[in-house]
Amino acid sequence: MASEFLILVACLPLLIPRVLPGVMILAAFSGAFLCLQALLRGGLDLKAFRDLLIPLCFYWAGRNVGSPAQADKALRIIVGVVLFFAFFELLALDVYTRIFNIFSYYVSTGSLEEITEYQRDSRLQMNGIRPPGIGRTLLPGLLDSHRVSSVFLEPVSLGNFATIVAAWGLAKDKSQLRDTLIFVGAAVVLIVLADSRFALLSVSFLLFARFALVGWANYLPFLMPIGILAMLVAIGMFWNGVYGDDYIGRLASSGRSLVEFNVANLLGFGHNGGFPDQGYAYSFSKFGLVLVMVLWFVFWLIPAPDDQARRFRCYIGVYASLILCVSGSSLFALKTAGVVWFLFGIVMRDPARLPETSEKSLKRRLPVVAPAPGKKGVRA
Repeated sequence: MASEFLILVACLPLLIPRVLPGVMILAAFSGAFLCLQALLRGGLDLKAFRDLLIPLCFYWAGRNVGSPAQADKALRIIVGVVLFFAFFELLALDVYTRIFNIFSYYVSTGSLEEITEYQRDSRLQMNGIRPPGIGRTLLPGLLDSHRVSSVFLEPVSLGNFATIVAAWGLAKDKSQLRDTLIFVGAAVVLIVLADSRFALLSVSFLLFARFALVGWANYLPFLMPIGILAMLVAIGMFWNGVYGDDYIGRLASSGRSLVEFNVANLLGFGHNGGFPDQGYAYSFSKFGLVLVMVLWFVFWLIPAPDDQARRFRCYIGVYASLILCVSGSSLFALKTAGVVWFLFGIVMRDPARLPETSEKSLKRRLPVVAPAPGKKGVRA
């Protein structure tokens, strides 16, 4: 919590001089709606504020202080670090878990209870090992039941990060084929190491979108949540199978939670439960349907300067729509949400102008270059 707070505070000196009326209106509306929910619910949910602050802050940071070239360089470095620790964990698991006792960390923070012996012995997070009844999905003959988590401490987050890296690579123009292959190739390696079924499905959707959606068709994922919610409700109402840790089990769990919602739950005034694997239920209970719809519309109404920006928004829309089916709050986790919203801000490439006083102050500090013959002096 302290680390997240310091990271967000570090953004303020860069962002406060560049805040535009539209940003203030959206932030004020969101804050007012969450405060109204707190009055009706009988308590203020600070995590809801935090979940919305991360995308607002990192999107605005990327839009104002980032550039595509910087993003490519930074993302290559990050991917390199993630791959290094991923293979370190894969090839020297005992050494890795002696240094990073992941299970003990999650127990100490209250996220897990010491219940199952094999997970405690492995020192990995609960989902760091595929149970015998399920087994590994990707390369089971080559790799064992261990799911690599690298610097993220849990394989779910590594799979989400891999999806974001693939989306960034696929959004590039055909002239940047080399960069596309680098990012997508790295994402595939991470997906295999993490044995992430969600990332495998998501990247398959993104590959289809890259070849099938052209021009204004990249706005079609705007409608995805409608179809997905209808599917979840139908599964929740009519599927009578036993819950399992697979696609249909996760979908049925999400659908049943939505079927049980009343009007107060849907508007965010009622139950505020955890919903660990039910992202749509989590979002409606935290923010309410009204605020969720406003934020979704705003996301798609931001003017995109070029095809790369439209493609990346399309792919992030697909990613968000899918992850809310099978995961609770991971869409809002800083370790992946900060990356995706910063990249989204960068591709929009429309920085706000600094106030006039700040521009004059900046010009006074710039050196004067000696004029060429017949020309007036210019500033560097």
